[in-house]
Amino acid sequence: MLTDEEKFRFDLEGYLVIPGVLSADECAALSSQCDEHWPRQTDDGPFRRTADVSKWGESFLNLMDHPKVLPYLVELIGPRLRADHDYSIFMQPDAPGQLLHGGPFLFETDHWYQYADGVMRNGLMVATWVLSDANAGDGGFTCVPGSHKTNFIKHLPGDVRAHERKPEYVRQPVLKAGDVVLFTEALMHGTAPWTGVNERRVLLFKYSPPHSSWAKTPYNLADYPNATNQQKRLMAPPSVEDHERVVE
Repeated sequence: MLTDEEKFRFDLEGYLVIPGVLSADECAALSSQCDEHWPRQTDDGPFRRTADVSKWGESFLNLMDHPKVLPYLVELIGPRLRADHDYSIFMQPDAPGQLLHGGPFLFETDHWYQYADGVMRNGLMVATWVLSDANAGDGGFTCVPGSHKTNFIKHLPGDVRAHERKPEYVRQPVLKAGDVVLFTEALMHGTAPWTGVNERRVLLFKYSPPHSSWAKTPYNLADYPNATNQQKRLMAPPSVEDHERVVE
């Protein structure tokens, strides 16, 4: 369950950092397995992205319903949430970024945040697993705290959106390997160019309410013969009538 302070911060800012979910050894093991499943090629650029990291084995699939993170998602999306898709982003020094994007109900109508009677609910949400440190000024994940409730999305200046200017209302959180960043896609967020000395490595798992889907193709359970019953429930396609989906 979220603490009272975490509820305050998420409602205020639209994201949370859960520190130290993974140990240094766990991060190193996952990173090594990444190199086995997705080795760098000679023609790869400094920015790499690939989908379906959950297919890389049990260690990756188990991030989907990690016991330290899933309770946050249940409280922020609801007990019938579903896993929507997953991927990874690796960035070497001088890798380009991605524009600030997202925001409530601009074009993507599943990007929303609502509060009523002490309960927070979100549309598409993200759990970003940090495998390498992101120090102050390194770049990587950036956001506009509080923008998940803004009424003026289109007023964000183009040079700010492109990371060409860095006003005080854009934040790059300091992150340590093993941290998990939770944020709603209603939050304006992006990826600043990477200037860190190490390679940035993150794994992203995204989740939706039971009735919606962002991915064009849902998970194929045939690709996950060793998935647990709970993981199978999470990976089921969207439905408004599936009462067996409840996750605990």
